[in-house]
Amino acid sequence: MRAVTGEHIALAAPAVAEKWSRAGLSTEPVDREAAETAVVALYALAGAEAPGEFVWCRSPAEAARLVAEAGADPAGRFGPSLREEVRSGPWLRARSELQSLLGVEAFARAWRETCGPIAPTVGPLIDQISSALVGTTGNEDGQGSLLLALTFADHGQHDAAWLPLFEAYREARGDAEADDDANPQRTDRLILRALARVAEQVHWWWPFAHTVVLCERPNTVHVDERGRLHRGDGPALAYEDGFALHRWHGVTISENFAETLAALTPELISAERNAELRRIMLEHYGHDRYIVDSGAKPIQEDEAGRLWRVRLPGDEPITMVEVVNSTAEPDGTFKTYWLRVPPQIRTARAAVAWTFGLSEDEYQPVVQT
Repeated sequence: MRAVTGEHIALAAPAVAEKWSRAGLSTEPVDREAAETAVVALYALAGAEAPGEFVWCRSPAEAARLVAEAGADPAGRFGPSLREEVRSGPWLRARSELQSLLGVEAFARAWRETCGPIAPTVGPLIDQISSALVGTTGNEDGQGSLLLALTFADHGQHDAAWLPLFEAYREARGDAEADDDANPQRTDRLILRALARVAEQVHWWWPFAHTVVLCERPNTVHVDERGRLHRGDGPALAYEDGFALHRWHGVTISENFAETLAALTPELISAERNAELRRIMLEHYGHDRYIVDSGAKPIQEDEAGRLWRVRLPGDEPITMVEVVNSTAEPDGTFKTYWLRVPPQIRTARAAVAWTFGLSEDEYQPVVQT
């Protein structure tokens, strides 16, 4: 059996990372039969009897409320939680094994290459969903019950934050797993493999001895280029039962504010007194569009372009330089560009120079073009 190294894992990393990047943000309807079959197989590997009941919920909010109402009474309907057996225990032991095998530096590199592309997106989703879910009740006792219910949850497709590393390790081992029956840690690896199959099939889920509670995937997920929840004309993350998160580049906004973004006008932007919300409005509307639509006038013009400035209450003014490309487009027109510059700039020439990292005296248009 060959010794697996960080280089072996690195070879498997791209395909594994791409697969879990898709799975982690999937909104495809769940194949319930496949998900339940995967759970039964996982329970068998963990030495647990097959659950007697599967309960499907439309969102983590609906599921957590159900678990909170049932409680974690071992003699109750659900029975004791099996999270330690099917997830936490095998994960901790397998991680320790892999760290020992690779060394700290190579382990960290393997994690970055396999989990790095998706973990910064799905990892925060777990916290954001949990916080929003607990916030759905203003009752302190109710919040405590929901928090407790969340401690029993597995995160299904959002376990893409860490499962890819162990899948890449399995790929790197190849057929070696079959020759490794004597290794007691082999069972942990097989459990994680079965856990990954569940995660590919389902959203969040709760493993109990008698009952398994599972969630459908969200029907809407929108993220920005940095993987943050982001949408200006509706919920960035939403489920069939109406549970939803409204975010702008990861910043929490209200449902009403999201509706406002969809119908912005310069007047609404100017009337907003909250500077942070106004910045979001401006970013959504477009700074150049706001300048034009608000009826502003250029404050200075020279051979480099036109300089515009619009003052905002409680915030720095919007200062932009409008320039026309000296090279014609294929249709003979000349494209106009708007570039935001620091508010202390006083001339269009100085503004254009700043975009090149030069002073106004250093800027030579003939050289730049």
